[in-house]
Amino acid sequence: MSFEKINNVNVQDKHDRSCILIVNFDKKELLTIRNISSMLGMRDHIILNNINGDSVIRDILEDKLSGECNNGMKNKSIIFNNMPHNKINAFLDSLKKMKIMRPLTAMVTDTSIDWTLNNLIMNLEEERQAMKSGKTINHK
Repeated sequence: MSFEKINNVNVQDKHDRSCILIVNFDKKELLTIRNISSMLGMRDHIILNNINGDSVIRDILEDKLSGECNNGMKNKSIIFNNMPHNKINAFLDSLKKMKIMRPLTAMVTDTSIDWTLNNLIMNLEEERQAMKSGKTINHK
């Protein structure tokens, strides 16, 4: 597993769509997240939940959702696609100010674009646990 500062991540277009995938939030949190992101110019939102877990990220970005997953990950997650790092940092700072517990966050990469939503969230959760314990992991 490797970590990079978000400022150092290359945001070359993995997919042309500039959007945020917002996963497993309740209505109140969703409204707050959408308001924050819209104020920052991040207006394209894809709202997902655990029944979309079998959808591949590339397909989600192309509005081809699968809604038949019975064992989807239930972690709250925000996944950015083709967004500049300064907007992402401002968004995450705003979440903190609004006292929203930090969800799992990621940027779509050349690797993760071909993962299912479940696989991406599972890897994010493993990363979070590894960071807490000081261990390393290999992505699946």
